[in-house]
Formats: sequence, C-alpha cells, structure tokens
Amino acid sequence: MPVRPTSKPSQPPAPESEEPTGRVQAIDRAFIILRELAKHPQGQSALELARNTGIDRTTTHRLLRTLMHWGMAAGESGVYFVGAECALLATGHLNRANVRRIALPYAVELQEKVLRNYAAVLSISVPARDEVVIIERIWTPATPINVITDIGDHFPIDLSASGRSILSTFSPEACIERIGTSRYEAVKSQLARSRKLKGFSVGHNTFKPGLSSLAYPIYGSGGIACAAMVIAGLDLTAHTKPNSELAQHLQRVCQNVSASLSNTSAASRAVSRH
Repeated sequence: MPVRPTSKPSQPPAPESEEPTGRVQAIDRAFIILRELAKHPQGQSALELARNTGIDRTTTHRLLRTLMHWGMAAGESGVYFVGAECALLATGHLNRANVRRIALPYAVELQEKVLRNYAAVLSISVPARDEVVIIERIWTPATPINVITDIGDHFPIDLSASGRSILSTFSPEACIERIGTSRYEAVKSQLARSRKLKGFSVGHNTFKPGLSSLAYPIYGSGGIACAAMVIAGLDLTAHTKPNSELAQHLQRVCQNVSASLSNTSAASRAVSRH
C-alpha cells in the first residue's frame, strides 16, 4: 500500500458553541475525529485521538460515544475505528454523483484494449476536501501486487497526479480554499502547466519508488472536475508525455466519460422539470 505523507493534524474550531459562520462546534469536532480515524485503519485510542486533534480527552470520549451510537465509529478494547455507517453515506454520495457507474465501462475497455500488456493500475479518484479518494481501480495480470492500490486509499490532492489534474480545473481562489495558500503556492506552477494541457498531470516516485502516473480530469458541471482517471505503473516514464499514445488514449476516455456525465445530468434535469 502506498505510503501516505503525513500532514499536520486538523485543529478544532473556536471555543464558541456556534461559530459566526453558522457551524456548530460539536459537529465540527465530530468530523475532525472521523477524519483522524480515517487516516489510521488500524485504529487509535481516545488518548491518541485527543493528542492528534487537539480536542481534550473528555470531549473526545463523549464524541466517540455519540459516533458509535450512530455507527459512524466502532471500538474494540479501547481502540476506535471508522464505523460501517460511513460506508453507507459514502455509497449514497457516489450513487448521486454517478461517476463510478458511468466511468467504469470506459475504464474496463481501456484496460482490455490498451493496458493489457502494461504493469499498471487504472483508477478513478474523486476529491474530498484537500485529498483525493480512490473509488474504483482495475489492473492487468502483469501488475505486481504491491503496486495495486485499494478502494478507499486517499492521498493529498496537491501531491498526487490525479489530485493536481482535478485542481487544475479550479480557480486559484477555489484551490486556496481547499489546500491553503502555502500548499497552493508550492504547486501553482504545476497547475498552470496542467491547465495548458487540458488537465494533464503526471507524477514520478511520489508514493512508491519506480512508480509513474499520468492523469486527466473528468468534468462535472461548470467546467470543474468532479473526478480524475489515472494510470499508474512501473516502466511508464516514457509514456508520461501529453503526446504519448497512452496519454492520448486516456484523454479520449476522460472526454467520453465527461460527455456521458453531462448528457446524464441534462436528462435528469429534464425529467425533474416534468
């Protein structure tokens, strides 16, 4: 499994019970706990959660009890995990977005007709705040097991090829809102290059030595990416150019998926009006 770079723990909101923005502090803190749990599939103790989030231990315990009541968290022998109810909510989001259902047939065709002789994984990722999450992946028989990512694996949106491909479709203001000014400044030039190349982005040795990746965005409404399709594998360095045959195949697939998403959304809107 790829090694995910560590980041600073999220900080809890201001001490007021309800912030000027209209957000409720207890709900903010509950989501901070859930996001911290999602970073550690092996689980964390309440003390570790308190230390990593900056939320005091008593409050952490109360939040965990509430989250466990709703199935959003689970616990065993003093160690806490993300609960099964989170999968239900995630599935509801993916079903509404429709990306996986529409993109998967195109991805399978690309894998069978183009990628079958490569040691590569083809995956579909969606943005989730300052990260991207893999929602589907397929691989070829030539792909080593240690290269295959898992559904649900997540990476910083600014450090991954798929994430930068998505960010390149956002305005600078939207990028800063997602990742902050310092992270945006670090990738601003890369995003500018991607924009000139219709969202094309590449990565080399980012999460695993010898692994190269290339990505194109899948567009939702308003010309903004709602997902990205990425090919990652060994010995792909020569293919990480926008004019390579592999990149051109990937671009056409993403364009077709974007068009199908647009047509589906238009049809849904037409039905809702009648």
